[in-house]
Order: sequence, then C-alpha cells, then structure tokens
Amino acid sequence: MSEVNGCLLPDDLWYWPQKHVWVRGPEDDGAVVIGITDVAQNLAGKIVVVNLKTPGKVLAQGKSAGTLESGKWVGSIPTPVAGEVLAINESVKSNPAIINDDPYGEGWLIRVRPEDWAGGSEWLVNGSDGIEAYRSQLDAQGIQCQR
Repeated sequence: MSEVNGCLLPDDLWYWPQKHVWVRGPEDDGAVVIGITDVAQNLAGKIVVVNLKTPGKVLAQGKSAGTLESGKWVGSIPTPVAGEVLAINESVKSNPAIINDDPYGEGWLIRVRPEDWAGGSEWLVNGSDGIEAYRSQLDAQGIQCQR
C-alpha cells in the first residue's frame, strides 16, 4: 500500500487516475472488479446513495457504471474497461458508507467481464508507474486526502 498526499493507493491495482477509479484483476475467469479510489471517496465526503447498473448490462469504456451521491456531490462512476456487468455489490447499496470505510475491499462496486482486457487496459496504469502517475495527477490538481 502506498500513501500519496495522504491518500491510500494499493500497489496491486490498475488505476485511471483522471477519474479516480480502480480495477482489480483479471481474475481466473477473466472478470475484473471495479471501485472508486480513496481519493474519490475523500473528495466526495460521506457517501449516502449508490445506484449501480444491473447485471447483464453492457457498459462502454468511459460511460457510467452508476452514480454516487454524498452530502456535497452527485456524480457518475466511469467504467474503466468496456464489458458486461456480472455482479454488483448489494452491500454498498444498503450501506453506502462502506465505500468511505473500505474503498478497496468491502466497498467494491461492480464485477465486469471485459470485452477486450488487453486492448481496454492499455491506458490504465499499475504498479510503481501507476502510483507515480497518480501522484502526478494529485500534485497537478492540488489534491490531499484527510485522515
């Protein structure tokens, strides 16, 4: 786990730093799990409502996988890779604060079967290069996470 500007970023995930979403996987069956980063949950504040696309829905890369609402923000969750929604995290719908408490674990949002992981993930970043890309993004925007 890396800490960048007070924000926690696991080293084993893929990131889309500009949109503050992460991808874990692919898993043995080719599926990936998607969620928002610690940065996103810090920027949003206490999340109070979660709406996610339903299983079976095919999502285009960059389009909405659902919406999050906090006391100060309502916004779309961008899809980092195109594919079919296999499952959603029902727990975050009934208890949205899980996302604030554990954005990388229990606060995951959707599980997707990517249409083309190799091609669709080319613009995501991971490992130490991903952490440094995220650091550059946070520094450029002056973003700090509060603990």
